[in-house]
Amino acid sequence: MMTFRFLQLFEAGRLLRLILFLSVMWGISRNTEAQVLLGSGTEHCSHRNAELKHNRLTPGPAAPEYDVTYLEFNLNIDPAVEYISGSVLTLFEVKKDLSSGLKMQLSTSLTVDSVLFNGIPVTFSHTGEYNLHIAIPGNPPAGSLQNVQVFYQGKPVSGSGFGSIGWKEHNGVPAMWTLSEPYGCRDWWPGKNDLTDKADSVDLIVHTPEQYRTASNGLLLTDKVEGGIRTCHWKHRYPIVPYLIAIAVTNYEVYSDMASPGGIPVEILNYVYPEDKADIAPRTAQAVPVMEIFSELFTPYPFISEKYGHAQFGWGGGMEHQTMSFMGRFDFEIIAHELAHQWFGNMITLNSWKDIWLNEGFATYLAGMSYEHMFNGYYWPFWKSQNIAYVTSEPGGAVYVDDTTSVSRIFSARLSYSKGALLLHMLRWICGDEVFFTACRNYLNDPRLKYGFAGTHDLKAHLESASGKDLTEFFNDWYYGEGFPSYNIVCRQLAVGEYEMEIRQTQSHASVSFFEMPVPLRFKGPGGDTTMVFDHTFNAQTFRIYPEFAIDSVFFDPLQWIVSASNRVNLIKKEDAATCYPNPSAEVVWISMPDLLPESFRLTDCSGRIVKVPLVVEASGLKLSIADLPSGLYFAKLRSPDTSRILKIIRQ
Repeated sequence: MMTFRFLQLFEAGRLLRLILFLSVMWGISRNTEAQVLLGSGTEHCSHRNAELKHNRLTPGPAAPEYDVTYLEFNLNIDPAVEYISGSVLTLFEVKKDLSSGLKMQLSTSLTVDSVLFNGIPVTFSHTGEYNLHIAIPGNPPAGSLQNVQVFYQGKPVSGSGFGSIGWKEHNGVPAMWTLSEPYGCRDWWPGKNDLTDKADSVDLIVHTPEQYRTASNGLLLTDKVEGGIRTCHWKHRYPIVPYLIAIAVTNYEVYSDMASPGGIPVEILNYVYPEDKADIAPRTAQAVPVMEIFSELFTPYPFISEKYGHAQFGWGGGMEHQTMSFMGRFDFEIIAHELAHQWFGNMITLNSWKDIWLNEGFATYLAGMSYEHMFNGYYWPFWKSQNIAYVTSEPGGAVYVDDTTSVSRIFSARLSYSKGALLLHMLRWICGDEVFFTACRNYLNDPRLKYGFAGTHDLKAHLESASGKDLTEFFNDWYYGEGFPSYNIVCRQLAVGEYEMEIRQTQSHASVSFFEMPVPLRFKGPGGDTTMVFDHTFNAQTFRIYPEFAIDSVFFDPLQWIVSASNRVNLIKKEDAATCYPNPSAEVVWISMPDLLPESFRLTDCSGRIVKVPLVVEASGLKLSIADLPSGLYFAKLRSPDTSRILKIIRQ
């Protein structure tokens, strides 16, 4: 019953229902031990314009001439000073002709002191904003392993959001962190900054004043202090894309939680500010059951031989750095969201920022499914209502990203996160649970994709293979297309125990002419309550149903599977001679009446003057086009062989 009350509540208006809903849920969440705040995973992980260093960015050039196999960072950092120095060693396999040199990227706010190729000094140029071009002597043969080491220093360009390196105090103590997504690697280290290559392994060695600790990817091999300098050495032995490499430095306190996905112990290592530890420690423990749920639904935690962890940092959101998410807050949903990325985004990484939903849509949906499997399912319907209301708050917008130079478009909370998540939710509805989760597991275990890169076509192929369905039309409508449908549904009683269902649809955006969807409707009446699914493949489609009870109420999409808004359901019992819908209306009204005689129809205004409007005779009645009428009250006078009626029509 709670679900239906909220569905009715949300019909009052998109903005009002969203404000009211968030207010109610904030009041609920303040008193919950689990620190539930619905929407925090989307709100605080997505881009906000106020926190951008650059709103428009230029991706780096592809460098197919070489394949990175290993990286070694050796850096000197004092978080009290906005400065970085050290070197990055890149081991690579030659793929193509390197006679024109090696292409890398590094911000020209940093100074390159020298470059070694296989230990020998070589010449280089460092121009423009990011272009680092290294001369490679001898044109080494394809298939050979070579290395370059870049020594550099300087003050990085800092920011506070995506693609930044941050410096900020907490409780009077300096802190420093990196956040490289999507193109920010070049702001703090020299390398191949793209979505075509993962290093097979990486060592990160960071030297700091002894009061600070460094959090990073992989396993901590050493943490030692000599001569007032602390050296933290992290080793990661899984393939990793450049934007997921990260470091954070401050006076961290460290503690662990332990999970057991599939019976295998996994440490959840937490680096937090000392003044916040008492408050944060109960919250990080929430990752334990979530990791176990994700491992059961999909595949075991992808980096199970190392660890997972959280490192507190000074940004208000979260970032899913591989094996250690950086966290600015510790609500349940954001913890679940960043953990979900370890499967979707880290183990399998999008191969183009056009497909960011493969990262963010999955992470948002898995965080939502955490509510389905925890808290006795209490928050699950609210999560669905909130995200549907958010997506339908504007009429347009595609999940597909057509402008990858715009960080705000890539990380659109409404489209890449919420609509991407609901796209998966609808695929689950169309395919069924067993097929959907089988397809996701096959996608994650595909040897062509696992610990590599994937595009939307790869996920689509696995869904089609598992389901036997052609999902091209679905992806054309929901992934490339914009907007969402609104449904007008009439349940008309024809006789005792016999009803005709008529399902009409309008679209919020012209890019989609029709959304083909299985439409669930719940029917209730004395002694009966059932849900039926109608395969809606064209507009004004009719269906006959024969329930074993008299219907007295009809509910659209009771479990909220479909992204839609402004839906109307009309039940016409046999004794009802005529009806019109939607009413009020600004454009079109359908009039339904048994045995309607269209030649007797007329429309008058309040003064009794006949008004002529375009009309179309359909099997179920008349379709009136009233868009050209002035706003006001009108009367439709109509007659059948047995009766006549006058209906009021309000033109908005």
